[in-house]
Amino acid sequence: MSINIDWQGDCQFKVTTSGGFMVEVDAENAQAPCPTELLLSALGSCSATDVALYFQDKGVNLESLNNQVTYTLTDSEPRLYESANLHFTVKGQGITASDVDLAAQNAITKYCHVCLMLQPAIRITHSVEVVDGDRETAA
Repeated sequence: MSINIDWQGDCQFKVTTSGGFMVEVDAENAQAPCPTELLLSALGSCSATDVALYFQDKGVNLESLNNQVTYTLTDSEPRLYESANLHFTVKGQGITASDVDLAAQNAITKYCHVCLMLQPAIRITHSVEVVDGDRETAA
């Protein structure tokens, strides 16, 4: 398996995965996401996948699932990711904040390959919010 990266000029690249999918990358963040944004995107989408699978395995139908990744950078150069918080907002009948909290915790500590690769270099935390009709609860 391999990933091919073709230079497009300046600091722009076209990434082609072994499956043939293409992603544009721009290290200057002018025309496309920069590589480190893609890294956080992988963190967010991988952990969200595991949360969705948790509910799927429990036979719970999700109406919506959002994972907003916020982060902090180190103060000195090179500015590295110091921490990331994964904020899961879930909507579905009968879902509680403690259900989402458990699913998120399991994703971060057991199942999400990206989380497991990035820890402990990046401190990964999570927060949750459940939207049930007109009511929101958070943990």
